[in-house]
Amino acid sequence: MSSVDQLFDRFGNLLKSWTQSGDKPFSDPDRNHGSLFTSDPILDEAMAELDAFLDDDKEKQERLRRNAEARDRARQQARATPKPAPALPAKLVAAYKTLGLDYGTPFEQVRLAYKRLLKEHHPDKHGSAPEAQKRATETSARINDAFRVIETWHDTGTLGDE
Repeated sequence: MSSVDQLFDRFGNLLKSWTQSGDKPFSDPDRNHGSLFTSDPILDEAMAELDAFLDDDKEKQERLRRNAEARDRARQQARATPKPAPALPAKLVAAYKTLGLDYGTPFEQVRLAYKRLLKEHHPDKHGSAPEAQKRATETSARINDAFRVIETWHDTGTLGDE
């Protein structure tokens, strides 16, 4: 690509950035060629490249190129960095644990485990001993609460108390 083509490409990028930014550039008399500065970093970078090109300042052109490459590498690394998975609500994990299941168990298996545990710990089954009946009532309440939390999560995607 010839230097004239490069100049026109840079100028095209400059105009595109300037027209899309919506900012009104202003002149800075301290810079060569009366360069324009805006709040748009892309436009400012294009102006710096244009100044370096027009001044035939090879050092500045190389420095700007290295800076642009470093910025591009940083952007690529930021995009490639996996985002941490959202933390599971502790209440939901505890509900699965109460039913003796791992998080993510299909809901039909959750329902079966709930019914099995409720049948096993039903207070009427332990009616002969008052202390055992009290423990069974507490355990049944915990099982019901755990199932309610999982069921609400399954149906609505919330814990119901949000």
